[in-house]
Order: sequence, then C-alpha cells, then structure tokens
Amino acid sequence: MLNKKNICKFIFSTLLIFFLFLYFASNSGFYEYKLNEKKTLTEEKIKEFEQDINSGKEIDINNYIDDTNKSYDNIFTNTSRDISTYINKGFEKIIKYLFKYIDSSL
Repeated sequence: MLNKKNICKFIFSTLLIFFLFLYFASNSGFYEYKLNEKKTLTEEKIKEFEQDINSGKEIDINNYIDDTNKSYDNIFTNTSRDISTYINKGFEKIIKYLFKYIDSSL
C-alpha cells in the first residue's frame, strides 16, 4: 500500500530528477547549441539566396525555408487542451459573475 509519506517521497524525487535533468541540460549548453545551429543554417540559406540572385536564377521562397515545425499533437494533447479550454471558460464565467455581484452590491 502507498501511504501519504511514500507518495510525497515519490513526487519529490520525481521533481528533483526532473529539475536536475533541466539544470544539467541548460549548463551543458544544449539550448545555446540548438540556437547557434539554427542561426548557422539561416546564414547559409541567406548566402545561397544572394548567390542565386547574383547568378540570375529564378527565386522561389520555398527553396530557402526549412520547415522544421513538427506537430506532436496526439489524442492526449488534444484532450488536455480541450479540458483546459473548458476549465478556462468556466473560471471566466465564475469571475464575471463574482464581479457583477460585487459591482451590484456597491
């Protein structure tokens, strides 16, 4: 059986591991490396674009843009997004009602 103490330990240790992972990832320079990689690819495409203009080639913007946006949507993300929207609308209605009630009592 899991008791409250074991659940708290599990949650705390999971959060600690997650924090350490993020901490070491940020200190290793992984994020900066990815940004620099994007910058380098962009600079290469700019040079390619300029060379094509100088050589008189026909220009198509799709030749110079890399579409790296991946959609990671699945049933879980869509469901959680729908739930979040539903909760948000509920809170919005509650807040509006409370403010109307407070305003009418003044």
